[in-house]
Amino acid sequence: MKAIILCTALIGGLTLTLFGQTIVDAIRGIEVTGSAEKMVVPDQLTFRITLAERTGTRGKITIEQQESQLRTELEKIGVDVEKDLSIYDISSQYIRRRKDVLGRQDYRLMIRDLDKVAKLQEIADRINVDGLDLVLAENSHIAEIRRDLRIEAIRAAKTKAEYLLAAIGSRVGDAVYVKEVEEENRPVYYNYYAAANATAANTSAVQPLSFAPQKVHATILARFEIIK
Repeated sequence: MKAIILCTALIGGLTLTLFGQTIVDAIRGIEVTGSAEKMVVPDQLTFRITLAERTGTRGKITIEQQESQLRTELEKIGVDVEKDLSIYDISSQYIRRRKDVLGRQDYRLMIRDLDKVAKLQEIADRINVDGLDLVLAENSHIAEIRRDLRIEAIRAAKTKAEYLLAAIGSRVGDAVYVKEVEEENRPVYYNYYAAANATAANTSAVQPLSFAPQKVHATILARFEIIK
């Protein structure tokens, strides 16, 4: 019986010690957040180009003929068609069940130089493509940008802890807990407008797309030891 009581007392004492240590650790630590942000614009665009068979003055103009012409024109403006032009997806291939049904096909085109966008619009008009749609605007360096922002954010967290503790005569020790606020890593979407569409009634000149810079944000939650 005494052994049971002694064991219970030891367990209770250990629990109190651990609980007390937890309180002490909490008192000796400071928890802060740091953040960093940057305005980012896209540097590569993905377009969907739709080609459709049609009847010309000399008969039917096939998709194959139009694709060959499209490739030639894109190469002239410096696009690597082998790398950046492809079939959009399997569903974009329309199966012709009857001879009187005209075929259509979608292509995916990556433009890595925004200065080529106006030239692409001119090509689309010149060869009379069935559709030219911007489907994705992105920054090819977004992973590096997020990494740099995380570094800035954790440095900002430490700086905040330093000046807060300096106000009470203490110093910052080692970081004992660091966590990124994951919800900040959402995809970056860009708002754009085609100036050519807005001015079509006034001029036939092709205008470049305009993009609104979007904010990329990183937040770090960190806990540091307090040193007296």
